[in-house]
Amino acid sequence: MTLDWPRHIPTLTDGVVWLRPLEPSDVDAVYTCASDPASQRFTTVPSPYLRSDAVEFVDRASAQVWPGFEVAITGDDDALVGTCGLRIRDEDSDVVAIGYMVSPSARGRGIATRATRLLIDHAWSLGAHRVALDAFATNTASRRVAERCGMTQEGVLREAHLGNGGIRHDVVLYGLLRSDPDVSPSDGGGVR
Repeated sequence: MTLDWPRHIPTLTDGVVWLRPLEPSDVDAVYTCASDPASQRFTTVPSPYLRSDAVEFVDRASAQVWPGFEVAITGDDDALVGTCGLRIRDEDSDVVAIGYMVSPSARGRGIATRATRLLIDHAWSLGAHRVALDAFATNTASRRVAERCGMTQEGVLREAHLGNGGIRHDVVLYGLLRSDPDVSPSDGGGVR
């Protein structure tokens, strides 16, 4: 293993979006975000999502670094607009995975893309060889985030996830290698 995993949850920014450790004051915003029907449909959060689920998530995520960490996505006002995380998928091969969830009020503004780019950059600084992202096939917004970040669609796992309400979802696999060409979007940010 060549990953130099952090001992503390990082704080990262691109000047527009900040990723920071979760705090107890984030519980209500996490609850609102995870209770949203789209979050329920396209993530693995419990359904129904209870406030006690948000408390447990924030308590755990505010302290856990290994084998992955979750952070708050905020703007310059420090209000939580979503969460994202970086996890070790295959320690021996230096593969990490990214996941995210954005609140309804913040969707469509490029926040998930910016947060994902920050986590990709951080993954490279930790020594990752590959970054993976899995999205439900019907989650077109999440799939666009992966593509905007330069990730390559590598396959589809048919009916691979049993979601809330007993609905089976196809999962689209995306990957980005450290050696892939740099992606420099029009907003000036890049993934390398």
